[in-house]
Amino acid sequence: MTVASKSTIFSVIAILLLPLFTSAQSESQQPKADFSGRWRMVKDKSDFARATMPDMIVRVVDQRGTTMNVHTVQTIGRKTTSADVSYFTDGSEAANVINGHDATSKAFWDGSALMIRTNIKLSNGEDEWVLDRWELSDDGQTLTTTSQITTTKGGTELKLVCEKEKVGG
Repeated sequence: MTVASKSTIFSVIAILLLPLFTSAQSESQQPKADFSGRWRMVKDKSDFARATMPDMIVRVVDQRGTTMNVHTVQTIGRKTTSADVSYFTDGSEAANVINGHDATSKAFWDGSALMIRTNIKLSNGEDEWVLDRWELSDDGQTLTTTSQITTTKGGTELKLVCEKEKVGG
């Protein structure tokens, strides 16, 4: 085999393999979603399984660099509660207090979706595990969070669909 034909074979192989390298590179460089904004629950698109459906949920997300701060206000009947949590989208562990219980979370990217794995220490000493998947619609106006919750008594899955509120409205 001549040097020219070897060169041609390597060129053909390189051309055939190029889509594989380009695909892997584009996935690793895929832009990460920015969840910043004020989000309001859409009740008829959300599913709380056996849990009581809140009358209202408003979530304000401030995402800067690898830090994501989330302020949530929830109303069920006459009771309104609020919660503030922080996550690090680079995989660093974040410590929070959720419903009066110590919790640790690790966030990581699955393409453009943000996955957040949280362990909550319940007052009876048991663990509750929550795996949240945050996804934005293509137009960036709908935030869907699916949550898989697991305890020693079993598990459930919830879906919270929120629409972005206009600034000033």
